[in-house]
Amino acid sequence: MPLGKANKGEWSEVYAALRLIGDGKIELAHKGDGSDPNHWMEVVEVIRKETKDRIVTYGLDENSTDVVIEVNGSPAAVLPATDFTKAADSLMKEIRDGKRAFEASPEALAFLDLAGVLSTKASSGEKNDIFLTTLDKRTGLRRNQIGFSIKSHFGSNPTLFNTAPASAVIYELVDFDDEKMSSINSILDAHGHVATSQRCEAIIRSGATPVYHDYVVAKRAKVKAFKENLELLNPLLPNAIEWILADHFFSGSKDVELKDAVQRLIEANPDKITRPEVKYPYMFKAFLYASYCKMTASTLWDGVGDVNGGYIDVTDDGKVVCHYALESEEFKSFLYESAYLDFPDTGPKHGDYAKVYKEDGRYFFKLNFQIRLH
Repeated sequence: MPLGKANKGEWSEVYAALRLIGDGKIELAHKGDGSDPNHWMEVVEVIRKETKDRIVTYGLDENSTDVVIEVNGSPAAVLPATDFTKAADSLMKEIRDGKRAFEASPEALAFLDLAGVLSTKASSGEKNDIFLTTLDKRTGLRRNQIGFSIKSHFGSNPTLFNTAPASAVIYELVDFDDEKMSSINSILDAHGHVATSQRCEAIIRSGATPVYHDYVVAKRAKVKAFKENLELLNPLLPNAIEWILADHFFSGSKDVELKDAVQRLIEANPDKITRPEVKYPYMFKAFLYASYCKMTASTLWDGVGDVNGGYIDVTDDGKVVCHYALESEEFKSFLYESAYLDFPDTGPKHGDYAKVYKEDGRYFFKLNFQIRLH
């Protein structure tokens, strides 16, 4: 989006770029958990693809303290690296102190204009938020223009899998009637919002039985895109996700840590598979990794992940830490250990879930979810 008002996550993309350019290095995650200040890569080049037609490159010369800025391959400006560090420090304070969405200060905007930053986010058609060329001086290994997505812990924890109307799971309510429907749909929380957990508990108390029906048809794809994407990863994955949602809402489990919810799934083993302690975590790691690779609920996915870099974590204290997706097992384990279930509001953007509705004399109820990272 053009510079102006943006949310903390969007400003964090700019912050990460400024910090990397100013510091000229990036810390690497240590065994998927935290970072090791003694384990880092030198950053030789930072590339932001702001739009399909605008690519901004920041070249860092080890023999100079200046940063050479190019736009679409043409020289645009030369600025001291220390200016980027100062700008990163200032922007970090503004992000911490700002509201959920805010406009940066005139001083910050003036520097960003000099630095060729015209957008807080990468192009909407781009799978990576930033590209880096890095050098490990100890080994001489140079990695050219590797793509990373950026997740920020400024404000809310970052979302890995975003909810959508198409990610909802549909349940049929057996032994139900219009009176029960009216009663359930009237349950609100203290703020007047839909009270999902309380409605689910009331459904069970009413004597009704929620029975898994299906996944939602994606509006644009005109098929059950999310279900098909999950089946591509593992034919049992749609059942596994549905079971975890039902366990959370209808069976009283309040586990939100994904690994804990999967442990309950392992113990129940609803599909009676062999080696559930291996297969269920494996399929959920595949789901998380596919979500990282930009698989969504609304569009059919071909299973191809355009990933050559990894994940950059902006920590709540301003560190910029790299997790390489190329070391896939370690990276998948990092996602699995960090992931937790989250349940967004029930409005149209998220599929109007947790509301009983009637079709052809039958009663239905949808549940939805998203995945965040600690």
